Amino acid sequence: MFENIDIEKVKEELRNHSKNYKENFAKIEKFIETEIQEILNLRKNNKPIIPEISINEIDQKKTKVIEDINKRGCVIIRDVFDDKFIENLNFQLEKYIDENNYFEDQKKKSDLDKYFSDLKSAKPQIYGLYWSKAQIEIRHSEKMAKVKKWLNNLWLYKNDEYEVFNPNKELSYADRVRRREPGDNTLGLSPHCDAGSIERWTDSFYQKIYKKIFADNFEKFDPFDAKYRDKTKEFESPAVAHVFRTFQGWTALTEQGPGDGTLQLIPISKGIAYVLTRALLDDVPKNELCGSKLGRALSVNSEYHSLLLKGLVSIPKMKPGDTVWWHPDVIHAVEDKHSGRNYSNVVYVGATPYCKKNIDYTIKQSEKFLEGKSPPDFAPEDYEINYKGRIKQGDLSLLAKKQLALEDWN
Repeated sequence: MFENIDIEKVKEELRNHSKNYKENFAKIEKFIETEIQEILNLRKNNKPIIPEISINEIDQKKTKVIEDINKRGCVIIRDVFDDKFIENLNFQLEKYIDENNYFEDQKKKSDLDKYFSDLKSAKPQIYGLYWSKAQIEIRHSEKMAKVKKWLNNLWLYKNDEYEVFNPNKELSYADRVRRREPGDNTLGLSPHCDAGSIERWTDSFYQKIYKKIFADNFEKFDPFDAKYRDKTKEFESPAVAHVFRTFQGWTALTEQGPGDGTLQLIPISKGIAYVLTRALLDDVPKNELCGSKLGRALSVNSEYHSLLLKGLVSIPKMKPGDTVWWHPDVIHAVEDKHSGRNYSNVVYVGATPYCKKNIDYTIKQSEKFLEGKSPPDFAPEDYEINYKGRIKQGDLSLLAKKQLALEDWN
């Protein structure tokens, strides 16, 4: 499929959307420079950069927080779960791993997961587990449903053509867990975006999503307009999400902060515009897109995006039960080294609202759940088929069954 795409031709077509693609990029670059300087000033003065709100406050109309989320493309939602509840789940997850000899299984199948193929640690840091009690309890809780409903409603989900998704009905995207050992230096992930790489230039619906960026109308581009986000087509490859997530995210199982091998963000919701238009400039080889490749995450690198990378910041200290969320266009990374003293553990959870794209995937995922296999988007390691303590259909709440497409939403 990729062989049939003429990158040079695609770039020429995108350039033609603009009266002058170089001037268009210069205008976007100036905006990014201002945003970066603001981030640097806040960091220098030790002031908050990433918006924060408590779960107890999300029912209130916090206009300033919502404005900041629209600007930054990310948010930390505190106190979603009680500390002791999370500490107990973290212990249960550790027990689930040990009692089922996960490490022995992982050694036999470690070559299947190419996405993290460079890891050299004796123990994995990303665990190919999806159906443990800890993950299910977090992923399908009423509190998490409340959070994701609030996040979904930050988007413009209706337009003059159709309703993109129902923000109040949530599906479930099963993802992995991270348990990062103190001293680990194997898990660092360079700055990138998920949800497609070259697709962001070549897919016809991504082109519609980003039309204003390419057509000299960057100021009016709304990153939170969901129109066509449910229709994009991804190239088939391991670890590429086939769902539309309004936000990617995770829940902290342990206390962790800067230096603990944590998440890093470039908190500029429109930062993707710089990446997209940078690839059209004449210093980029004709058949290349600034290092982005088929089946890999969208590349953000020092050769082409050094200005953007100045805005990369580590998220602040997280307590057990806190959550962090970022827009699918927001560039993110993972610190190279965990210099802390304790494990840095998280459960990955995304916000996947009810729409055709997501329900189609969730139905396939539910078949894997019933068998205890890895979800369709991930390497078929299938560790949990015979694991003791694996959650099965009879263990699920009604909400969980709806979110896993095992029961209909009314």
